[in-house]
Amino acid sequence: MLTFKKIDDKEMQNIIDTKEVSDNIKNASENVLAIFTQDWCGDWKGLERELKANEENSPVDITIFICLYNESPLYESFMNFKENTWNNELIPYLRYYKKGELLKDGNHLPFQRLIKVFE
Repeated sequence: MLTFKKIDDKEMQNIIDTKEVSDNIKNASENVLAIFTQDWCGDWKGLERELKANEENSPVDITIFICLYNESPLYESFMNFKENTWNNELIPYLRYYKKGELLKDGNHLPFQRLIKVFE
């Protein structure tokens, strides 16, 4: 099963300040995917459709945190952080955590490849 949660402005500021997502996110479940994107992004819209289509029947349980940072007053500062600190200018940007540890990061993957990261 896929469980969806939102990354709010407070968490975004924490990420900027600490350079990492909080333990509350990393340890929300055994498998956590944090997605950082903008609402207009075509790749994000495609990934969102895939995730929603597999919400109930995913072979791997994943808690998915979504940050649509262009909808936040922290937009510019978060985008600069993501591009300069995390060195990633593309969206959607994905960070994969297992048991609280960062497994990998990268950009959009089709659902079947995305879940393999956690298997």
